[in-house]
Amino acid sequence: MRPFLIPAGYLIGSIPVAWIIARLVTGGDLRQMGSGNVGVMNTALSVARWAGLLAFLAEVAKGMGAVWLARTVGGDDFTAALTLGAALVGTRWSIWLRGAGGRGNTLGVAGLLLISWLSLVASLALWLLVRRLTHSNFTATRVTMIVWPLLAGLVMQVWWPLPCGAVFSLLFLSTHRKETDDHLILKSQWSGVRAFLRAPPRKHDNAHKFGE
Repeated sequence: MRPFLIPAGYLIGSIPVAWIIARLVTGGDLRQMGSGNVGVMNTALSVARWAGLLAFLAEVAKGMGAVWLARTVGGDDFTAALTLGAALVGTRWSIWLRGAGGRGNTLGVAGLLLISWLSLVASLALWLLVRRLTHSNFTATRVTMIVWPLLAGLVMQVWWPLPCGAVFSLLFLSTHRKETDDHLILKSQWSGVRAFLRAPPRKHDNAHKFGE
């Protein structure tokens, strides 16, 4: 394990791309818009759909970049997972936003896709099963995140997904609340994906602008 990978992963994750995009496009602070989450969905909902897409691509690049960096210096999957975990922490508590940040869901999934795509497929199958039984996306997501560490360990046949996955899941669940869930907001306001894509972004307060 190269010691520099942890701070490097943190710095990669800490780049608040969604916040930067919102600032450039609207002049406002994304933390004061919509759900207040510095992430992909809030950017799409509060700024513009194309802005959300840019934020999504950036988060994917950050997650995959953290894993790529670890593997470039000869790290194994465990090392890559630790570097990805540091990037997730950087996203949640960005030094550039004085400890604020996003949830890191997109970054985490993108990185895990490189580490073990099969465990993600198994998690998706579990999510679909729970969703069918409960008819609730929120419940399905919570159950999947609780079970995921064990599921990943069984799929990969190694021990480290249990502690690492538990940390990932706890970080996610600590901010997974109905009142700030952008996906629930999307579902409550639009009838489907097409309606969401065609609708203008929700109104927000533009008082927080450069120089104001």
